[in-house]
Amino acid sequence: MPARRNWTAVAGLLLGLAAVGSYFTVVTRELGPRFPWLRDVPLLNLVLLAVALWLSWRGARAGRMPARLAALANLGLAGLFAFYLWGFSSWLPPALAAPRVGQAVPDFTLADQRGEPLALTGLRGAPVVLVFYRGFW
Repeated sequence: MPARRNWTAVAGLLLGLAAVGSYFTVVTRELGPRFPWLRDVPLLNLVLLAVALWLSWRGARAGRMPARLAALANLGLAGLFAFYLWGFSSWLPPALAAPRVGQAVPDFTLADQRGEPLALTGLRGAPVVLVFYRGFW
């Protein structure tokens, strides 16, 4: 007798991976800068994850051990995603000293590409793009 596939459990796990993965690849990178509310409250991702958990639950009820393991993995993935959204982000310190949008940037002096000091006030009146890299290369 050939083994019967439990497509509901497989679909639930794949949809759960897509729901969590799309948050990090599409929502935060592509849509987050334009729609910060979508990054802060990922409603679509949470709905997809709820449907994925429902499919996993149905597959685990009707299936054997592989389907139950897939449902357990999907539940763990949903738990880690919820911890990332609401638990981990609460540990981040508030950026109280950060300038707000539209506020003037505080003056500072840095070395240019030749090693000579360049003050921000020396560029007043000209368009300036500030790019800060995290780290040193």
